Amino acid sequence: MKSFVNFLARVVHRAPWAVIVGTVVIALVFGGFAGQFQPSEDQNESFAPEAPELTAADTISAQFGADISQSVMQIIVSSTGGDVITVDGHVATTAIQQAILAGPMAAYLTASPDQQPVISYMSPVDQAIAAGAPAPTTDAELKALYTMALSQIPPEQQGFLDGMLPADADRDALTSPSGLVISFSIGEFDDQDFVDAVVATADAIAEIPLAAGYEAEPFSMELIFAGTDEFQAEIGRLFASAGFIILLVLTTVFLVLPKKRKNKIIAGVGIAAMLGAIVMLVLPGLAKGFPDILPSSIGDWTTSTLLIGALSVFTLVFAVWSFSTGRLRRTVADTLVTMAGIGFAIMIMNGAGYLIYGSAGPMSQILPILLIGLGVDYSIHVTSRYREDASEGDPVPNAITMSIRTVGVALVLATITTSVGFLTNLLNDIPALREFGLLAAIGITASFFVMLTFVPAVRLLLDSRGERRGTLDTNALRGGDARFLPRLIGRTAWLAKHAAIPTLIVSLILGVLGALGTSRLEASFSFIDFVPVTSPYRATFETLIDNYGGGFGEETQVLIEGDVATPAAYNAMVDSTTNLTSVENVVQFGAFPAAESPISLVLRLANPESESFDPTVAQAAGAAGMTATSLKVSDSADVPALYAALFAADPEAASSVIHVADQGSYASALFSLQTQAGEAAAGQLQEDLNEAFVPVTDAGLDVVPTSTAIISEVIINTLQSSQLSSLMYTLIAVLILLVVYYWFEVRRPLLGAITTLPVVLVVLLSFGIMWAAGIPFGPITATVAALAVGIGIPYMIHVTHRYEEDRIRNDNENEAIESTLTHTGGALAGSAMTTIFGFGILMTSTTIPFRQFGLVTAYTILLSLLAAILVLPSMLVVWDRWHRSRGEMTLDPELVERSFGETHE
Repeated sequence: MKSFVNFLARVVHRAPWAVIVGTVVIALVFGGFAGQFQPSEDQNESFAPEAPELTAADTISAQFGADISQSVMQIIVSSTGGDVITVDGHVATTAIQQAILAGPMAAYLTASPDQQPVISYMSPVDQAIAAGAPAPTTDAELKALYTMALSQIPPEQQGFLDGMLPADADRDALTSPSGLVISFSIGEFDDQDFVDAVVATADAIAEIPLAAGYEAEPFSMELIFAGTDEFQAEIGRLFASAGFIILLVLTTVFLVLPKKRKNKIIAGVGIAAMLGAIVMLVLPGLAKGFPDILPSSIGDWTTSTLLIGALSVFTLVFAVWSFSTGRLRRTVADTLVTMAGIGFAIMIMNGAGYLIYGSAGPMSQILPILLIGLGVDYSIHVTSRYREDASEGDPVPNAITMSIRTVGVALVLATITTSVGFLTNLLNDIPALREFGLLAAIGITASFFVMLTFVPAVRLLLDSRGERRGTLDTNALRGGDARFLPRLIGRTAWLAKHAAIPTLIVSLILGVLGALGTSRLEASFSFIDFVPVTSPYRATFETLIDNYGGGFGEETQVLIEGDVATPAAYNAMVDSTTNLTSVENVVQFGAFPAAESPISLVLRLANPESESFDPTVAQAAGAAGMTATSLKVSDSADVPALYAALFAADPEAASSVIHVADQGSYASALFSLQTQAGEAAAGQLQEDLNEAFVPVTDAGLDVVPTSTAIISEVIINTLQSSQLSSLMYTLIAVLILLVVYYWFEVRRPLLGAITTLPVVLVVLLSFGIMWAAGIPFGPITATVAALAVGIGIPYMIHVTHRYEEDRIRNDNENEAIESTLTHTGGALAGSAMTTIFGFGILMTSTTIPFRQFGLVTAYTILLSLLAAILVLPSMLVVWDRWHRSRGEMTLDPELVERSFGETHE
């Protein structure tokens, strides 16, 4: 390891121009591919693990064209007056139905004998008027007509109509604050013409002039996911805001304050201007994400205008600083070189992402923000160490070489352990997390090479020229211990020196509390979480969930695979259809479940009373043994002939429920059910459907229920199991790596365990705080474990590594730990600040998972910093004193010096 670091130091020392040019060329090559690394069209698919439910969904799509399926638009008609079962309510539902029937969706509407293309909670009144009843002119007449018409409707249909009124409706007094209008259509989710028709219909409904106090709120899945422009614009805003915030914090960390009053004023004004620009950039996000805090008008500011404005302010400040004084020029140079290096690392990472994956998943889109926060850590440590050595009088080349060799070993360890932390996600069953882990590791590795070569090479060229001219202001680099942040962190050494054991006891108690919270952490995932909270359709969907049990837009499909053309298989499907009538959360139409299936298709085409009656199908059904009282076929029935009749009568409908294999056999069947389980009851619905289809499984066929809600349940279960195993693999791998390293280098393997244990505390506390804050365990927040290890381990390594160096330079552990925290602790605090503020911007997101991710990541980094400057120092001091109590030398100076490699050219 030290040989590798020494090699990098020699390359930078001897060929700085080659390093700079090579870095730029590599970054530009990968950058050419990075521009093509765009978000994938189906962002939800990347959260899908390999599971029977997912395989079934893919099979359904391939065999039945499931993308072309029933779409349900639900319109909530509400009144501030508290009652919509009124004449005005009837006028509203009539106008909405006409807008749908005569609008852009007309070509996509579908109907069956039991299901009209558009129905409403006022359907009893509509049916009565269609049958010849006079139109009511008063609310009392309408309620009387509604009651009379409802009493003449079959009980099963009454139950369906009852579901079109909210839970808080007064059914006895026949008053309701809202009601549903529902339209059924057939369309392809990826068909832009269909989506445009849905959007245009929703717009037309919104423009209908309704009575005072009435409102119509349309909802469908096509509406809520119709466009991603707003989300992509938000990603751009978050990325830019994080970059500017980190730029400001990094500028403050690298700031070398001038001596002259005039230049101090210039520096202060510049910091204030940059802070103001960031505030202007962040305010729209806060206004959109938290409209109850800031005026919503602020959220209407365009991202592009704000970006240009913020960039202009930063450019102006740096331009003024560059001409003001040499000390501010150094601040500008160190800041911009660091940001350029991070930019190169991002280009390399995104270019690799395109070459490996082609398109970016939802998790990969936040990786640049992550990389800015993590990559800046390397530059701060390298630059801080260089300034420390240069301020002590070392020539620039020697100071550069020393900074690479001393800090470089810690950075190599940090890079390896961080990469291992993220690469454990490759063991995850969630594709999005696998992509996230691999690209994060690539980005961190790229950051290591850029920051340990490119940044020192640029500083070597700049300062060597100043040194030759005699203009290098080494006094500007002096007094690192006197700066506020290092001095503040240095004072925390008091705990390690005077209260190490109590500190560790408190840490142990906190760890136990964190473990208790972790054990109670609930898992939750919903695709709707990724819809901005500002979307009006999201609010409508939440109303459907709260007041209508999810409404009628949910579809659950049951895939049956095997020979479905045998009498036993057909009769088993008939029995399962009967069982479905008693399954909770399956919508019923008449005496049958609301389902499209081979059984429902036969019933529709073979029934003489049906509008779709086909004599050929009826003849085939009779030949198979079906009667007016029984849907079952005889044991010797020719089921393939019955299916052939279905395909001849209605090939489109038949192909949507029966799949014909290449050899002409009937290899699978599909039941598409209308359900109302929602995500909360998806698991129970899955169990109930499996039980209802026991006759089919007993007939030797495979049955798999699947739906968006069921898949969400699968994702959560997969996350819980795979993330726990990934965390264990990570900690074990990191522990073994560090134990082996410290045993090999300084013959102190226990240092590896000491360096790892605080990270376990950070993980437990991070999950414990998630439980206390009510933040669920989901695909986004699941990465907290990898982040805790990926960020926490490098922090611990920097402290342990510097303590080795300081311990052999000082007489006792107290002086050594104070020196370590003053120097490395100060750099860690600066790095943590940049990362915390960078991730903190995610809390202004309008999507709940990113908001939670920003909060969890910010406090996880803070916990990592506190563990590095409070817990780990106490452990090191206790470990040091234990060795001395045994009469042993804590560290062998010769081994420590050798572990740092050569110190001179």
